[in-house]
Amino acid sequence: MTPKRRTAMVAALLLLPACSGATRGGDGGDEGGSGRQVLRVLTVNMPRSLDPVDIDAQRMPENGLADTLVVQNDDATLRPGLATRWRLLKPTLWEFDIRPGVRFWSGAPADAAAVKASFERHQRRNTRVKSLLSGLEFVAAGPTTLRVRTGKPVPGLPFQLSFFALGVHNAAEAERRGEDFKRHPDLTGFMKPVRFVPGETLVAEANPHYWGLPPGGSRLKGIEARLGADSQGRTLALRAGDADADYNMEIDQQAQYERARPAFQVYATVPTTRNIWLNLGKAPALRDRAVRTALDLAADRRALIDGLNHGYARPATGHFPAGLPYAITTGTRTDVEKAKSVLDAAGWVPGPDGVRARGGTRLHFRILTYAVFQPLAIALQSQWRRIGVGTELAPVETTASNQMMLDGDFEIATYCSCGSATGDIAGQLRAFYRTGVVTNYGGYSNPDADRLIDELGTEFDQGRQYALAKRIQEIVRGDVALLYLYASTQWGAAYTGRVRGVDPKLSKRVVPGMWIAG
Repeated sequence: MTPKRRTAMVAALLLLPACSGATRGGDGGDEGGSGRQVLRVLTVNMPRSLDPVDIDAQRMPENGLADTLVVQNDDATLRPGLATRWRLLKPTLWEFDIRPGVRFWSGAPADAAAVKASFERHQRRNTRVKSLLSGLEFVAAGPTTLRVRTGKPVPGLPFQLSFFALGVHNAAEAERRGEDFKRHPDLTGFMKPVRFVPGETLVAEANPHYWGLPPGGSRLKGIEARLGADSQGRTLALRAGDADADYNMEIDQQAQYERARPAFQVYATVPTTRNIWLNLGKAPALRDRAVRTALDLAADRRALIDGLNHGYARPATGHFPAGLPYAITTGTRTDVEKAKSVLDAAGWVPGPDGVRARGGTRLHFRILTYAVFQPLAIALQSQWRRIGVGTELAPVETTASNQMMLDGDFEIATYCSCGSATGDIAGQLRAFYRTGVVTNYGGYSNPDADRLIDELGTEFDQGRQYALAKRIQEIVRGDVALLYLYASTQWGAAYTGRVRGVDPKLSKRVVPGMWIAG
């Protein structure tokens, strides 16, 4: 980004509150929160639709709009959502107690029948969760009793139903409103939209009838969420008092916020793995294992950690960050000369421009990337050039990348599968490595991995689960299906010191206990 463009973007960010009619009375508010009680947030993940079944419905639970049946905390533990309790009745039958008395914004009851209808609409229309909900049968066994038949044992079902893209919604109203549901949904959340510009701005007011309000009600009266694609722009907006929260805190920004404590509060995430997707179906050269191996060997992880993460990361070994009991311990060591030798042996010969070719096919790829990963893409572009692999960047808007990945519209992508600590080990591995699953973006397929993933998905014994997870990761790593780079604490949340009531276990979520001090 040029300095001129960056300046223009920052200026636009700072002007947005005035354009959206934000109140600024809170600047003179008091500690009791009697002033402005609108939380102004900046994020790169602005929704383009508010219908939970759409792939562009970003941050629906996080912005307080939608509830999920079960809520997953930042540390991968669970807490009740619209379900107050859950239990396994039989190996293939789960039962969830639906919170009594909850209603959608329209006033319709959000009972077991409505939750059932919501999940069934997700099954029909939500591409992202197609594999996740496949084979599940939802049964309303009573007004507050939802049963789920799974066909085969699914030990991790409560974790699967905590997925952020499974917001409970009024399915009957969705069918009645049609396309208008994308702008005017009927949900159960704490925040109800009053103005929505897809991809740019979301203004919402607190729902006074929300089931999860603290005693005496919520002090927070609303949110204003705005697109903040530039990390430096977000930081400047928080420093200038024109925003209260940054929900995509980069490493550079984390260091700045930490140095300025207590003016800012910092909530770093637990480490998650950063990886590179290789689309074997789109780019024929990537089907050559030698090419994938060379790309892996030439990626200088130490340089990426030091240069882009300033020490807030460590080398990745596999899908899960090293240190977890189900993670593997050995990763790839950078070896540029070995990478060149692998390509030489496979017959990829440098051409006049330095880019290797074989049989008329050049080792030149397009890298799909977006704002937060563009520095990584540029660094890899330089590192791969050393071994005779040419690349060009294909940057897109962050939200647009979701559909492009589902469509397989990429050759190489910086898109993150973000392996992390979880209570559903099988679910994470299945999502990205099982043949035919929609989120297996690169089209990877290995019958041995498929068999072990299926076995892991029905395994209740924890020790056996860990052993299977390690074997699966070893197979995937041996195939060089993806390139695992580093595990990072990138993308935490930062708040100004005036924000109170942040839930440290849901640090990137707007919760009813929040308020703004003077």
